[in-house]
Amino acid sequence: VLRHGSALVDANFRDAEARPASEAMPLPATSVHPVAVAIPVAAFAWFVLAAWIAFAGGEMSLVLAAVTFVSVMFFGLLVGGGALARNVTPERAHQRSFREFLDGDVHIATGRITGRVALWQIAMAPIALAVGGTIMIGCAVWVRS
Repeated sequence: VLRHGSALVDANFRDAEARPASEAMPLPATSVHPVAVAIPVAAFAWFVLAAWIAFAGGEMSLVLAAVTFVSVMFFGLLVGGGALARNVTPERAHQRSFREFLDGDVHIATGRITGRVALWQIAMAPIALAVGGTIMIGCAVWVRS
Protein backbone atom coordinates (compact mmCIF):
# COMPACT_ATOMS: atom_id res chain seq x y z
CA VAL A 1 0.00 0.00 0.00
CA LEU A 2 1.45 3.35 -1.05
CA ARG A 3 0.38 6.84 -0.08
CA HIS A 4 -0.36 8.98 -3.11
CA GLY A 5 -1.56 12.47 -2.16
CA SER A 6 -4.48 12.10 0.23
CA ALA A 7 -5.41 8.58 -0.93
CA LEU A 8 -4.00 5.14 -0.32
CA VAL A 9 -3.17 3.12 -3.40
CA ASP A 10 -2.74 -0.64 -3.37
CA ALA A 11 0.40 -1.32 -5.43
CA ASN A 12 -0.61 -4.95 -6.08
CA PHE A 13 -3.80 -4.08 -7.97
CA ARG A 14 -3.28 -1.52 -10.71
CA ASP A 15 -6.94 -1.32 -11.64
CA ALA A 16 -8.23 -1.09 -8.07
CA GLU A 17 -9.72 2.20 -6.98
CA ALA A 18 -7.89 4.27 -4.42
CA ARG A 19 -9.42 4.54 -0.98
CA PRO A 20 -9.51 7.91 0.78
CA ALA A 21 -7.15 8.21 3.72
CA SER A 22 -10.15 8.62 6.05
CA GLU A 23 -11.14 5.00 5.33
CA ALA A 24 -7.68 3.70 6.23
CA MET A 25 -6.86 2.34 9.66
CA PRO A 26 -6.63 5.42 11.91
CA LEU A 27 -3.57 6.17 13.99
CA PRO A 28 -3.97 5.80 17.76
CA ALA A 29 -5.53 8.71 19.63
CA THR A 30 -3.14 11.04 21.47
CA SER A 31 -5.63 13.29 23.25
CA VAL A 32 -6.39 13.55 26.96
CA HIS A 33 -9.12 11.22 28.23
CA PRO A 34 -12.25 12.91 29.70
CA VAL A 35 -11.71 11.19 33.07
CA ALA A 36 -8.36 12.98 33.39
CA VAL A 37 -10.23 16.28 32.94
CA ALA A 38 -13.01 15.28 35.36
CA ILE A 39 -10.60 14.57 38.24
CA PRO A 40 -9.52 18.23 38.76
CA VAL A 41 -13.14 19.37 38.38
CA ALA A 42 -14.19 16.85 41.05
CA ALA A 43 -11.40 18.08 43.36
CA PHE A 44 -12.64 21.64 42.90
CA ALA A 45 -16.24 20.56 43.59
CA TRP A 46 -15.06 18.81 46.77
CA PHE A 47 -13.38 22.01 48.00
CA VAL A 48 -16.45 24.15 47.24
CA LEU A 49 -18.72 21.64 49.01
CA ALA A 50 -16.42 21.61 52.05
CA ALA A 51 -16.48 25.43 52.16
CA TRP A 52 -20.29 25.47 51.95
CA ILE A 53 -20.61 22.89 54.73
CA ALA A 54 -18.19 24.76 57.00
CA PHE A 55 -19.05 28.41 56.37
CA ALA A 56 -22.64 28.65 55.06
CA GLY A 57 -24.93 30.96 57.00
CA GLY A 58 -25.26 34.69 57.46
CA GLU A 59 -23.35 37.08 55.22
CA MET A 60 -20.84 34.40 54.26
CA SER A 61 -23.50 32.60 52.20
CA LEU A 62 -23.62 35.53 49.75
CA VAL A 63 -19.85 35.47 49.33
CA LEU A 64 -19.87 31.69 48.87
CA ALA A 65 -22.70 31.97 46.33
CA ALA A 66 -20.80 34.58 44.30
CA VAL A 67 -17.55 32.59 44.34
CA THR A 68 -19.39 29.38 43.45
CA PHE A 69 -21.27 31.06 40.60
CA VAL A 70 -18.15 32.58 39.02
CA SER A 71 -16.18 29.35 39.47
CA VAL A 72 -18.90 27.17 37.96
CA MET A 73 -19.14 29.54 35.00
CA PHE A 74 -15.37 29.38 34.50
CA PHE A 75 -15.13 25.59 34.77
CA GLY A 76 -18.36 25.07 32.84
CA LEU A 77 -17.17 27.10 29.89
CA LEU A 78 -13.74 25.51 29.97
CA VAL A 79 -14.94 21.91 30.29
CA GLY A 80 -17.96 22.43 28.02
CA GLY A 81 -15.82 23.99 25.32
CA GLY A 82 -13.31 21.18 25.56
CA ALA A 83 -16.00 18.50 25.50
CA LEU A 84 -17.81 19.98 22.51
CA ALA A 85 -14.70 20.98 20.57
CA ARG A 86 -14.19 19.26 17.27
CA ASN A 87 -11.25 16.91 17.08
CA VAL A 88 -9.27 18.39 14.20
CA THR A 89 -6.37 15.95 14.30
CA PRO A 90 -6.50 14.23 10.92
CA GLU A 91 -6.30 10.46 10.59
CA ARG A 92 -6.49 9.80 14.36
CA ALA A 93 -8.89 7.62 16.29
CA HIS A 94 -11.32 9.74 18.31
CA GLN A 95 -11.93 7.48 21.30
CA ARG A 96 -9.82 5.33 23.58
CA SER A 97 -10.39 3.72 26.94
CA PHE A 98 -8.94 5.10 30.14
CA ARG A 99 -6.52 2.15 30.30
CA GLU A 100 -5.36 2.89 26.73
CA PHE A 101 -4.92 6.55 27.74
CA LEU A 102 -2.74 5.60 30.72
CA ASP A 103 -0.65 3.14 28.70
CA GLY A 104 -0.45 5.30 25.56
CA ASP A 105 1.03 8.63 24.58
CA VAL A 106 -0.40 12.14 24.88
CA HIS A 107 0.60 14.80 22.40
CA ILE A 108 1.46 18.14 24.06
CA ALA A 109 2.99 21.36 22.72
CA THR A 110 6.56 20.24 23.44
CA GLY A 111 6.27 16.65 22.17
CA ARG A 112 4.77 13.51 23.63
CA ILE A 113 4.49 12.22 27.17
CA THR A 114 2.93 9.06 28.58
CA GLY A 115 -0.68 9.08 29.70
CA ARG A 116 0.34 8.39 33.29
CA VAL A 117 2.59 11.46 33.34
CA ALA A 118 -0.16 13.54 31.77
CA LEU A 119 -2.67 12.37 34.41
CA TRP A 120 -0.16 13.16 37.16
CA GLN A 121 0.41 16.68 35.77
CA ILE A 122 -3.30 17.34 35.32
CA ALA A 123 -4.62 15.91 38.58
CA MET A 124 -1.89 16.30 41.20
CA ALA A 125 -2.14 20.04 41.89
CA PRO A 126 -5.97 20.24 42.11
CA ILE A 127 -6.14 17.20 44.40
CA ALA A 128 -3.36 18.59 46.62
CA LEU A 129 -5.14 21.96 46.78
CA ALA A 130 -8.46 20.31 47.64
CA VAL A 131 -6.89 18.21 50.41
CA GLY A 132 -4.92 21.18 51.76
CA GLY A 133 -7.97 23.43 51.55
CA THR A 134 -10.08 20.87 53.39
CA ILE A 135 -7.46 20.69 56.14
CA MET A 136 -7.47 24.51 56.40
CA ILE A 137 -11.27 24.55 56.52
CA GLY A 138 -11.16 21.92 59.26
CA CYS A 139 -8.68 24.03 61.25
CA ALA A 140 -10.87 27.14 60.84
CA VAL A 141 -13.95 25.25 62.04
CA TRP A 142 -11.99 23.81 64.96
CA VAL A 143 -10.73 27.26 66.02
CA ARG A 144 -14.25 28.79 65.80
CA SER A 145 -15.76 26.16 68.07
